[in-house]
Amino acid sequence: MVDFTFAIVNWNTREPLQRCLRSILAESGGYETQILVADNASEDGSADLVETEFPGVELVRNARNLGFAAAHAALFPRSRGRYHVLVNSDVELTSGCLRALDERMQSDTRIGILGPQFVGPGGAIQPSCRRFPTLARQLAEATGLGRIFPKSRLNAHRMGEFDHRTPASVDQVMGAFFLIRASIVPEVGTLDTRFFMYYEEVDYCLRARGAWYTVFFEPAARVRHLGGASSNRVRVLTVRRTMRSMHHYFRKHRGAWVYFPLAVICAVDAVSHSIVALATGRRPLETMKAYGLGLWDVLTVKPSWQHETGATSRA
Repeated sequence: MVDFTFAIVNWNTREPLQRCLRSILAESGGYETQILVADNASEDGSADLVETEFPGVELVRNARNLGFAAAHAALFPRSRGRYHVLVNSDVELTSGCLRALDERMQSDTRIGILGPQFVGPGGAIQPSCRRFPTLARQLAEATGLGRIFPKSRLNAHRMGEFDHRTPASVDQVMGAFFLIRASIVPEVGTLDTRFFMYYEEVDYCLRARGAWYTVFFEPAARVRHLGGASSNRVRVLTVRRTMRSMHHYFRKHRGAWVYFPLAVICAVDAVSHSIVALATGRRPLETMKAYGLGLWDVLTVKPSWQHETGATSRA
């Protein structure tokens, strides 16, 4: 029986994808693994690399940009593992990661979703756990005050008080390495494909919690995470997709009445980011364009799943 199924959605991240696949193969000793790669019409030879260098990987070549959630959802029926793991192409497994994941999952059958500890290229811990979004938390995020007072309630959404060194049950874990117990999929379902990109893992954690499964953070399992390998190339689209997906998430779980408070929150978000960009000189025109268009998308209720050319891997 397959223990771990690793599902990767790729868009033009050839070198990180190569390192990711190598790390999975290097660390899978003692476990039966299956690797699935969905390539969203990359133009950098990613799919050819997988086909030639990793013949044991099951490759799906998408003719167009399906989006992160849709590309992943199409991989679920191919999965044969006890655990189905969503992995970004810019993630690399470290020694002992799979054993730590397996031991934690076997220790409590109510754990439906598990996230590891993330470390950056320099070895620093990357915060990867958050509380579920609320309008109040989103407003605090939009003002930027949570970043100024990281340990305060103003940063409650990002769990600023949590050290990310302690095993804990949490609301949500980062989707860059997102382990799902396969037995919960018939009950919880797969990813909601109406999220083109972003918030789909938040939605999945909420649905799993609603079915009385635990979402757990396990720091004994560690992965290296580069971050932004593809989404940084299309920053304006990334911001717009984040705002659209946030809007869809709130409308789905709170109702259409959230339109007006979210419009205000997104306006505050656009202003605060523009002020910081102007003050620091960090791409102010691009920032104002990104958040201005993102606000317009929310005001016009633009669907989060609408297709546009650009990154669909969050790597």
